[in-house]
Amino acid sequence: MGKGCPVPPRSFSSVFTSTAVESTAIVLAERIDALAAALRAAGVSEARSSSLLASAASATMHALTLDALLEGSAPSAVATPEPAVVAEPTLPRVRLAA
Repeated sequence: MGKGCPVPPRSFSSVFTSTAVESTAIVLAERIDALAAALRAAGVSEARSSSLLASAASATMHALTLDALLEGSAPSAVATPEPAVVAEPTLPRVRLAA
C-alpha cells in the first residue's frame, strides 16, 4: 500500500498452531502490530517508530529463541524442593563475674 494509506490489521489468532512457540510467536507478532498502530495513531515520527519497532522485533526474536530452547527441556513433573533445615548455632556458655 502507498504511503499514508492505512494498513489493515493482521490477525494471526485464527491460524492453527501446533506448538507453544508458534503460539507465542503469534501473540508477539500481534503485539508488535498493535504497537505500530499505536505509534502511527500517536503521530510518532517515522524514524522513532522504526527504531522502537526494530527493538521490539529484536526482543521478540530473543524471547522466541529462549522459548524454543526451553520447550524441550521442561521437566515432565515439577519437583518440590525439600525445606531447608537451619541448625541453631551452639555457643559455649561463659560464666560472667558479678
